[in-house]
Amino acid sequence: MSYSVARRMPTAEEHRRLSEAVGWADAFWWQAMPASLAGSVCGAVVHQDGGELVGMGRVVGDGAFYFYIQDVVVAPDHQGRGVGRTIVDALVDQVREQAPGHFFVGLFATPSAEALYRKLGWGEQEMRGMWKVVRD
Repeated sequence: MSYSVARRMPTAEEHRRLSEAVGWADAFWWQAMPASLAGSVCGAVVHQDGGELVGMGRVVGDGAFYFYIQDVVVAPDHQGRGVGRTIVDALVDQVREQAPGHFFVGLFATPSAEALYRKLGWGEQEMRGMWKVVRD
């Protein structure tokens, strides 16, 4: 199977469709997604030859030093074929172009994605991450 990567943000509809395909339907506040995507630093989408969208990812941050890879999703039928690696590589390349020299890139991984990120050189450092979702 052949894939092509495009340097663009997924649309809100594409984001939702892929997120729901991997069981993340409740992971987002969908009303905020259009603004969240618009505020992102960069993005990448992957299409299977023939046009079907099969993966996405984006970067959020300050655009200068701090960057976080977010929402890397690969459709279940295309997992294990290098699509996730392609997305992460495309995102890091875009950050490198925006912030040449030193920069910080972080991410949160689902347990099923940890092996992929470790293969790409990601791992725990001396810091520990924490997070919470604030709801009304």
